[in-house]
Amino acid sequence: MIVYLDILKKLSDAGYNTTRIRREKLISEYTLQNIREGRTVTLDTINTICRLTGLPVEKIIEYHPD
Repeated sequence: MIVYLDILKKLSDAGYNTTRIRREKLISEYTLQNIREGRTVTLDTINTICRLTGLPVEKIIEYHPD
């Protein structure tokens, strides 16, 4: 199972709070809700998060065997 590693905190640390993300249309509200609830997001979203935070993908998501 893929687990998100506190993505919203990492975005906030990089200067992107949810208000700014919505206002600048960087990530949709639906996708932000999926992140909050641990549901799947697209690779494009993961790419956007990595670009905004400057972090590699392994700092954003982790694989845990079921």
